[in-house]
Amino acid sequence: MRCGKLFPLLSVLPLSLPAQAWLSPQGDGTVSILFQNGINRLHAYGDGQTRDKGHTYSDGLVLNSDFSITDRLAVTISLPFIESKYVGTAPHLLVRGDPSTAVATDNGDFNGGFQDFRLNVRYALTRGSLKITPLFQATIPSHDYPSFGHASIGFNEHEYRAGVNIGRRLDPILPKVFMQGQYAFGMTPVVAANIAPKRSYGELQLGYLLNRHITFQGSSALTWSHNGIDLDYNLYPNNLTEDQYLNHDRIARGKLLDAGGSVSYQLNRSTIFFLSAGHSFYGTNGHLRYLVTTVGFTKAFSTKWSPENSVASSPLPEATKATVCTCARSK
Repeated sequence: MRCGKLFPLLSVLPLSLPAQAWLSPQGDGTVSILFQNGINRLHAYGDGQTRDKGHTYSDGLVLNSDFSITDRLAVTISLPFIESKYVGTAPHLLVRGDPSTAVATDNGDFNGGFQDFRLNVRYALTRGSLKITPLFQATIPSHDYPSFGHASIGFNEHEYRAGVNIGRRLDPILPKVFMQGQYAFGMTPVVAANIAPKRSYGELQLGYLLNRHITFQGSSALTWSHNGIDLDYNLYPNNLTEDQYLNHDRIARGKLLDAGGSVSYQLNRSTIFFLSAGHSFYGTNGHLRYLVTTVGFTKAFSTKWSPENSVASSPLPEATKATVCTCARSK
């Protein structure tokens, strides 16, 4: 579980941008800019029990660019700038039991920097109402930033995921409704204590197109670590070795279930504004997100290689139909 760390398009609702055509025509793409604020209040342990050990406040500014190489192949690149602070009486200590060794990131002030590059490659296997889109995603730290501390900006890990997106309009029965989901399996090289984290990621979203401008969407996301250490409610941190303790955020056997909702407004043929909020409903071995809110916009663009029916010049979706975004621009 990402203890105290905010992630772009993170596992609350902001994971996926508002519903839109899942793949732009050749030569077209989108640029998204979003601001995300997160508040974490509770620490969850290996058995699911929680304890208030201080609060973490995080702000993130994310630039996300999506480009369609062909009418089936698309690539997304993103990089967030994250800043966060910890407010409480239990900062991370480099030496257990010695308050004089509290890490600088937990001093009560905001600290920040660029986090991880994310590259997401998708290929459309199907067309029509049912979309099936395999994906590959690579997460690469932008620099060697500190990862030990409530207010650290990330894990400083390389991770590689493979998975599939599936989405469908529920026509002809419910032509204004769509569903979409994603499953991905992530692998990370050995981090510490001979542990190479392996995690499953799942998303499920249900959307409703109210009219040609307004879309509502509900979303849930599950992160499930298959290996790692458990943080004992009664013994932590004394149940860990030194190496495990100094890397416990990165190698914990974390589980997290988030859910939330969003509303998006399509201003014109190429611009969408959106607002979302989400909350953690279950978790182990990390922080639970009390509230994550996101606001932003997506702008479609065309290039000289674009056909005349590019996203920027295509008509708006019909009011009686919903479009499906199985690109799952997420996490």
